[in-house]
Amino acid sequence: MTPPIDLPSDLNAEDDDGLNWALLGDAADPARVCVGAVVIAGSQRFWSVVRVVAIDDDGQVHFEQLDEHDPAAQKLLASVA
Repeated sequence: MTPPIDLPSDLNAEDDDGLNWALLGDAADPARVCVGAVVIAGSQRFWSVVRVVAIDDDGQVHFEQLDEHDPAAQKLLASVA
């Protein structure tokens, strides 16, 4: 089962620091995407639970993928199951 995608993105895209990135304007609910937020990013075929690390002034969102054993990832997945 694919959970709802909060932040559509290409999980192969990385910035210069090795973080994944996406555009805030593509978010299902941009108000939910803030620094520290844990959301689902990716596509219907390839998705991951991520933590938002930074948001640039131009709306580029930088995030890190969380391990499936991370408590924040488990909590989010339990809420959408």
